[in-house]
Amino acid sequence: MLYSIVGCAGIGGPKAEWATAPDVDLPAFSTFDWADGPSGTPQTVLDSQVRNALRAELLKKGYEESPDAPDFLVSYEAVEHEMGQRSSPVTIGIGVGTWGRHVGGRVGTSVGVGGGGDPNLRYRLAIRAIDPDRSRELWVGATTTFELPPEARVIDRAVAGVMRGFPGKRN
Repeated sequence: MLYSIVGCAGIGGPKAEWATAPDVDLPAFSTFDWADGPSGTPQTVLDSQVRNALRAELLKKGYEESPDAPDFLVSYEAVEHEMGQRSSPVTIGIGVGTWGRHVGGRVGTSVGVGGGGDPNLRYRLAIRAIDPDRSRELWVGATTTFELPPEARVIDRAVAGVMRGFPGKRN
């Protein structure tokens, strides 16, 4: 398999990597459809953003969306995971202690002060091109993890970065 690594969101942004099956000539293909069936209305806002960005990238590369006998199917997955809890840098401690000649003891406690507590959510985007006849992966691309700010541009940049490794259609 051929692997490539590029940046897709500028300095400090997610990086992309991809692999193509060695016996596949993707530029010879013309049409695609979605692996999850009819393209209808996506279930989530994130799903809608990914699907729209991915469709735009494939159309830009010369492929046509066609539910009738497509050359390849497209699937994608945005995996959400926590990188840990955000915590407050400030704590208040209360302690009681006794000291003796060779004996000592102490009781203490601390309480976090200030908000925090929200999980630090990160995402990883994976995109696949699948052979509809043999159910095998033709191409796969993925990002490293990235945070999801409120604007959709981060999704567009992540998809565009991954799709840099997907060749355009041969004319």
